[in-house]
Amino acid sequence: MQGLEQLFYLHGIGFDYTKYNGEHVYFDHATRVDALRCCGVDTDDESHIAELNFLLDVKPWLEVVDEVVLAEAETGCFSLKVPQTALHSSVVIQIPDLALSTSFALSQAEVCGDYHYNGQIYLDLKVSVGALPAGYFNAQIEGVFGTKTTELWSVPKRCYAIEQDDVKRTGLSLQLYTLRSERNAGMGDFRDLHQVISSAAITHCDFILLNPLHLLFESEPERASPYSPSHRCLINPLYIALDWAIDTLREDFQLSIDEALGSAQNECAQNYIDYSAVAKAKYAVLSQLFDKCEAVPAVRQALSEFKHDKEQTLSHSELTEREWFMQWLAHRQLGACQLHARQEGMAIGLINDLAVGCAQEGDEFTHNEALFAKGANVGAPPDPWAEAGQNWGLPALNPIKIKQHNYAYFRSLVRSNMASFGALRIDHVMAIRRLWWCFESQGKQDGCYIYYPFEHLLAILKIESHLNRAMVIGEDLGIVPPEVSAAMSDANLYGNILMYFAKDHLGQFKSVEQYRADTLLMVANHDVAPFSAWWCHTDISLKQDYQLCSEHEAKEMITAREEDKARLLTWLGLDGTHDAHQLRDAINIYAAIVKKLAASPSKLLAIQLDDLEQQQLPVNIPGTDREYPNWRRRLAIPAEQTLEQNSHLMKEIKRIREQA
Repeated sequence: MQGLEQLFYLHGIGFDYTKYNGEHVYFDHATRVDALRCCGVDTDDESHIAELNFLLDVKPWLEVVDEVVLAEAETGCFSLKVPQTALHSSVVIQIPDLALSTSFALSQAEVCGDYHYNGQIYLDLKVSVGALPAGYFNAQIEGVFGTKTTELWSVPKRCYAIEQDDVKRTGLSLQLYTLRSERNAGMGDFRDLHQVISSAAITHCDFILLNPLHLLFESEPERASPYSPSHRCLINPLYIALDWAIDTLREDFQLSIDEALGSAQNECAQNYIDYSAVAKAKYAVLSQLFDKCEAVPAVRQALSEFKHDKEQTLSHSELTEREWFMQWLAHRQLGACQLHARQEGMAIGLINDLAVGCAQEGDEFTHNEALFAKGANVGAPPDPWAEAGQNWGLPALNPIKIKQHNYAYFRSLVRSNMASFGALRIDHVMAIRRLWWCFESQGKQDGCYIYYPFEHLLAILKIESHLNRAMVIGEDLGIVPPEVSAAMSDANLYGNILMYFAKDHLGQFKSVEQYRADTLLMVANHDVAPFSAWWCHTDISLKQDYQLCSEHEAKEMITAREEDKARLLTWLGLDGTHDAHQLRDAINIYAAIVKKLAASPSKLLAIQLDDLEQQQLPVNIPGTDREYPNWRRRLAIPAEQTLEQNSHLMKEIKRIREQA
């Protein structure tokens, strides 16, 4: 293998994949060439191709160690690449951060591989320095080849696990902005979350799974999707509770806060959030609050310390002092919520959600543009729900450029999203292995899979989970490469099951005994209709109302839905001998479902707040943007009221979980 074919492999350009229906698909040559061009490769320049092949394939064998070396934390084993002529010499390995210095005879090392180049044989040797704590450490290796430096990553075998991780936990799933209260400024905020935590703890919940809280667009408040953010390392300031902002200023600032709350609350009776009104009111108050806080020494000092700490994680020098202030407030309130959750007895507390990408118009892309491919977006290949495939409109990371500065970008992304949380859910976790790219090829839209440095990205997840004491959950719905499933299992990286989609090849709902144990189990999520709407066909009627399907298509969907409902009743052990009215009662069916799921092996069971409320409207209809008001729908009543109304069901779920 040489030339362009070699570069395809080294650059992660996919060759083939297995489609959802079992069909084996091969990517044509032109498609792969255009994928390389998106990575900035001049595919017509043979010398450029040869240079890249040398840098990616040969050079690592000549350098002894790469810029990053992965070591097993339990044994301190890692790899050196040395000329065969050095085999009878010794090396001295020093890790100053750990005050560690040791020598190692290379003749005692295990040979794991070899490489032939320019008449010389190079050996891949495994050496050991003993058990290491999880983390990133500067290391120095001295030998006959000279002195080499590297960053040694001490990688635990598995992601962090909470105490008694074999206990089955139950929690809530909710979209924070949908929370309704008499005191918020038009959308759910961190003080609402604090109150929900209290109510959820009473109903025996161990966690609350949130939507992504990423920074959106202050100047374009109607860009509301949490999955198409401006910056994933920053928090949306609209979640700041104005009346919970700064206690030392509250007394003399109360009038401004009350006025803002009053103007925004005029919209609270509506089903959907008016983000323009909310943003206008909240940002005005936050700006005034920032002006006042500049004169408070204690606040200035706390803000300075926060800024210094966050700049160590990721450079945000482009942020104004006002923006830094809002980030400080948001992190302060979020941290208080997680602390409250743990004090209330929740084993995990808050679970964050990391979106798979960022918007091309946002700050994250602008600040890191050099790491992204040109003209390529991420999406998904054809599947039963989107036969033409999906283009999510999010720019694609270049798999080679992401390695820059020892993967600083991805490390910062993970660390920022684990802070103040008990667990991190990673949307479309397959992205750490491969992503479907959408781009133009030969004048038409095309796509293929691009592979990423899986071992290193997974290592970051393992290390950061231990440093932050946070579990990791991967949303592994869709086409999952077998190596990803195997690695997740080995790494204690939980998967995600939606009951709606847990079916066998005949379309029957799988027995709960077949569910994996290390998973987050849910009936549905933000991309699927709430159960009551699903049962009553409200989601299909809604699509008709918004002209998202024809009358004929709606009839076909209803027929298919009725078949699914019949399968569901069979799965529940219900049939025509049962009371017909009961079978039509969505809440009774839902209760039967979650009780059955409670007995499954899955260690985490999330009950969606929308389902407990019997919500008929979705928060999102996939494939739409402004046709339906996505990411705007409020809950009908306060969450605390819904939890109180369902306290008996939650108690029963806990009992089943404990006995299963």
